[in-house]
Amino acid sequence: MPGIMRSELLKMRHSFSMKAIFAAPLATVFIGFVLSSHAVQYSAYNWWYTMILPIVIALWGAGTVVREKNMGLQNIVCLPFPSEKIWIGKGISLAVMLFISSLCMWGLTTVVANFTVRNLSLWDSLIGCLLLFLTYLWQFPFIMLMADKTGYLPSVLISFGGNIILSSICAEKAWFWMIPYAIPARVVCPFFKMRPNGLPIETSSPLLDIAPVFPALAISLLLAAAAFWGCSKLLGKGGKTHD
Repeated sequence: MPGIMRSELLKMRHSFSMKAIFAAPLATVFIGFVLSSHAVQYSAYNWWYTMILPIVIALWGAGTVVREKNMGLQNIVCLPFPSEKIWIGKGISLAVMLFISSLCMWGLTTVVANFTVRNLSLWDSLIGCLLLFLTYLWQFPFIMLMADKTGYLPSVLISFGGNIILSSICAEKAWFWMIPYAIPARVVCPFFKMRPNGLPIETSSPLLDIAPVFPALAISLLLAAAAFWGCSKLLGKGGKTHD
């Protein structure tokens, strides 16, 4: 598995996907600073999980599958590994990229806040970024599977639309945990101290309660495990199998 991941990351080293690891957080922080230099953390994080992150994840996931399909799945069929393992390795590689990008986002917002106004504590912002990383993981295999069935552009549009519409509608509902797209925007509320629409959360609001965070996180992680397994089985049927 480490070899598959290294191979996948090396193949993308000069691609837009690799550049987006650092470019996406940088662009987000710049937007946050331009729109609100006195609340750059609030603004940047809100843009990050409502707009930029859904776009980046959709492009990464769909691009991984379409790139292989354009080559006739030769990189899947010819490698001496079970095809299911290769697809899981590709998904984990995307997860590594998301993790690095999340830490980059946290670092940049923290540095900029030192020169403007610090709105969030060091730990609250770090926990929020890590929660976003964990609760978005399930989308990688799901987008990969959609891209295989519908193509690049439809899968990107469906993913982006699902994140934007469902998170804005369902994140503040009591049953938000039933809608996986709404979970990221809800679990960061106690840490980013703002609603998905960018408005600050009132001190007495139930959105600041961290109790729902733990079951929602567990649901996202279980969904991610199931999605990675299911995606590897459904996408991997064209590859070789080995003992």
